[in-house]
Amino acid sequence: MKKGFFVAVILAGVCSQGICFPLTAKDDRGKEIEFKERPRRIVSLVPTQTELLFSLGLGKEVVGVTNYCNYPEAARQKEKIGGFAEIDVEKILALKPDLVLSFGTIQIPAAEKLEKSGMKVFWMYPRTVNEILDSIVRVGEITGTRREATQMRESMEKEIYALRDALGAIPDDKRQTVFRVMGTDPPATIGAESFQSDVFYLAGGKNAFADVKKDYFEVDAQELVKRNLDLIVMCGADEAGSKQRLKNNPDFKDLPAVKNDAVLIIPCDLTCRPGPRVAETAARIARILHREKFSGKQ
Repeated sequence: MKKGFFVAVILAGVCSQGICFPLTAKDDRGKEIEFKERPRRIVSLVPTQTELLFSLGLGKEVVGVTNYCNYPEAARQKEKIGGFAEIDVEKILALKPDLVLSFGTIQIPAAEKLEKSGMKVFWMYPRTVNEILDSIVRVGEITGTRREATQMRESMEKEIYALRDALGAIPDDKRQTVFRVMGTDPPATIGAESFQSDVFYLAGGKNAFADVKKDYFEVDAQELVKRNLDLIVMCGADEAGSKQRLKNNPDFKDLPAVKNDAVLIIPCDLTCRPGPRVAETAARIARILHREKFSGKQ
């Protein structure tokens, strides 16, 4: 399992679904965290984990979420602890959580500050589809919902296998290049260390900047021309407005992909979240990249 994740079982502890507390688990920093009992008050610092917690039947245990945690609808009713990057540490402390789920390098300072105040912070940063699947089971392990997490993983794997079967083997030199718009002024995108790069590969494409060993970075406009972009992926709710903004932007308007309307607008809830709906995201992209393989299919 990813990065040495393990569970140390103390036989005299309380058990749930074969997982006994106290237990000790490693997060993606390699930090060992001891849980003396199953967490009952959970704060999620990222929409991905909020969605996962509710999917695992832990909605009642969630006591705090970010302003961006909008799925499922019930998550909107939870106490807000700030944004993804602007976290209100004092509000989190007031909620007295016994588990804080954190994500991404931008949250490490806040995670460390919370830990200094005695909070248990479990930090994860999956960078591939397989690591996303692993992260779901790991959350299940530390929350006593391993059965539900394992079932979710198996369901997602079925979707992934079905997509791979539909696409068949695609050589790298035959894969279309996908450019993920992360910013327009200046242009910004993702590199090989973003999970979205692996999602594009699962969809039968390849990240136009997969050779860059970063998760997020700004890119020179001239480089966009050199990369021969086949498809541009952008997140948003307003498809027409998003496409028009690219057409009005001097760094994007002359790109063949923009001129030919090879632009896919996907809800940010899907493309930005390495969680339960990642296979759905890949399938949406695959249907654009390989229309001929899905003709006549719903």
